[in-house]
Amino acid sequence: MKYAFQRKNLFTIILFCASAGILIAPASADVISWDLSPACPSAGDNITISGKAASNEIIDISILHEEMVPVSGKNYIYQMNKLTIPESVSGENSFEVSATGEDGTVVKDMHIRVKKFKWISRHANAKDGTATISQSNVPSWMSYFVKIDGDIISRKEVSEKNKDKSNSNNGQVKLIFETSYEAAKADSKGNFTCSYDTDSLPAGNYTINVGGIAKEFILNPEKEKEIQVKELKVKKKVKGL
Repeated sequence: MKYAFQRKNLFTIILFCASAGILIAPASADVISWDLSPACPSAGDNITISGKAASNEIIDISILHEEMVPVSGKNYIYQMNKLTIPESVSGENSFEVSATGEDGTVVKDMHIRVKKFKWISRHANAKDGTATISQSNVPSWMSYFVKIDGDIISRKEVSEKNKDKSNSNNGQVKLIFETSYEAAKADSKGNFTCSYDTDSLPAGNYTINVGGIAKEFILNPEKEKEIQVKELKVKKKVKGL
């Protein structure tokens, strides 16, 4: 009788814990799957991101891109002529830039100057060799001219072999750009779709993270520029005949 009572109490406790666990368990925020179209976009294309997620889930997207910037003397400089940040469904977004030395280069600091109606400047000293500047809630209805530059502390001595070359290696700084925003909301069946205008992006390798699933893709040079380069090569060949 005593054993039956203990079993009943144990069953009641387990049932209570299981029920409580169901009540407090967080809903899954992971995206199940997504695809990019076109699969091989060119700069200036509108790319479409579509996929499947939990019902009515907010879809977080981050786009990461790297640029290698050569060092001139003790400085590095890079500029973006038309930076735009995608519109977020909640109005919240963020843009972050970090600078890290490569080839023995050690970054001292980084300056970012953004021109809207006037110049706005931000500065950050490097910590453990990396300087980072971020900005949240960037207005998405306009484009920005962005100038990034900074100083280096030092870099390793170039080998005697490289010193003999006319074009010695002055080192490089790796700039990592990351844009994050809430791109869409899935419908009641979990389907979602959103678009991204690549007009302000330079050609190169990119990583898109959609709800925890990251994929890499290559943004090819602008189609018009490719055509112009091909036409120029043809003209040169014709003149050479």
